[in-house]
Amino acid sequence: MKLARILTAPWRAVKNPLFLYQHHRQIHALRVTLAFIFGLVINLSFPIQHGSWMLVTIVVMLGNVPHLGAVAQKTRQRTVGTTVGALAGLLALALYGVSPLLAFSWMSLVILLSAYHAIDKAGYTALTVGITLVIVAGVGDGTVDESLWRTANVALGSLIAMMAASLFPQRALDHWRFLLSDNLRESALIYSHIARRVPLDMGVALGRFNTRLVTMRGLISAAASECEQSGASFELIQRCQRTLYSLFDRMDDIADTTAVVADGGQQRQAIVKALFRAAHGIRFLHPDLLLNVLPAPLLKAQTPGACDWLSAELSQTTTRLCDELLLLMPAILATQRTLLALSQEAAMRGRN
Repeated sequence: MKLARILTAPWRAVKNPLFLYQHHRQIHALRVTLAFIFGLVINLSFPIQHGSWMLVTIVVMLGNVPHLGAVAQKTRQRTVGTTVGALAGLLALALYGVSPLLAFSWMSLVILLSAYHAIDKAGYTALTVGITLVIVAGVGDGTVDESLWRTANVALGSLIAMMAASLFPQRALDHWRFLLSDNLRESALIYSHIARRVPLDMGVALGRFNTRLVTMRGLISAAASECEQSGASFELIQRCQRTLYSLFDRMDDIADTTAVVADGGQQRQAIVKALFRAAHGIRFLHPDLLLNVLPAPLLKAQTPGACDWLSAELSQTTTRLCDELLLLMPAILATQRTLLALSQEAAMRGRN
């Protein structure tokens, strides 16, 4: 039993979401390369015509999309776009036999609709429709046989891309929550330094915070798809983080000229502890760490200072963020079997 654990340890480590997050660039590059080689072997082993379209599809599907949810979205969009575009191209070829002018009019109409929707939410699908139409129909010199081969190659390339994305499943949801954990930890450190009047390079700290926030924004759609949730919950958490950023920026501006908060540090300690607990809870999937009961903000009896009001708002924002994470946590836990299994195994080894 112990030998089996030792032999399977490297594989279990590679499947750990935290390991995948920490080495996502290297793993992504390796996965794309393996998928490309696999497609190349298929092309060289079987008499596949226009096989380069399979390789193009693999690179396009995986090239700049490392996350499983995003690959799945892109696969659906490309498959739909390719199918519709191929059918439109075949119709154009049929119309070309009747009248070239009629065929070109049909192609122009499809391109018009494709361009109109290309800047919409389904932009990639619309763009794929237009590209496939041109590839299939050409200027009337295409053939049905070529069209079917190209469509089949795109479908096979999409399937290979999905298989490669599932090999070491880098989930956008994991990337999102690890970035959120880093931002919550950063928030605790920033507020602790400001409240205690300890010098801190605020520009650098807030820069790191904002860089993660921008990255998280691009992950929301794929992350929501992976845990089968609407993007609204993620957007609320995103908004809470923007509020934290704004509060820290304002606190830093007035900290040197404003008296410390009125509660003698109790509120500060409670907020810092809540942020650290939330960071640990979302990183290691412990919902109980999000159950933080912050004391009511204690303002001065007369003329509360600006830091008092900002600290009170920070306390409310922290509570709201933890509440939103608690609501989202069941959906996150449902997608995290690997990490949970590793955590339970480690806990059992510790008890033994």
